[in-house]
Amino acid sequence: MDYISPATCADVAFRTMWAEFEWENKVAVNTVIQNEKEFLSHIVKSTNMKCLTPPSALEGECGFLAANLYAKSIFGEDALVNLSIEKQGDGKLSGYIRIRSKTQGIALSLGDKITLKQKGTV
Repeated sequence: MDYISPATCADVAFRTMWAEFEWENKVAVNTVIQNEKEFLSHIVKSTNMKCLTPPSALEGECGFLAANLYAKSIFGEDALVNLSIEKQGDGKLSGYIRIRSKTQGIALSLGDKITLKQKGTV
């Protein structure tokens, strides 16, 4: 993901963009990683995005994890990701990674990258 870099934005700005952006790519979680935080870390590293969800909101062990990620492309376009996962009874993670952007290209290429990279380990 050479053309995007981690960036920050306020929660209100993230929610506004999420509501306005037309393109969404929904990728099902399919990984051998069994720890929610480890999987989040792997996705952040693989996509070159910044996790906007504060660490305090990710503390504890409850079997669920939801986090928002954000990045900007070298062309000034915003890339938004919402990761929502749940630990199943067999220890596997399930859920979805939703990508939203103003343009189709970023949503599709980020989705392809996540599909390829999510199976790996950190």
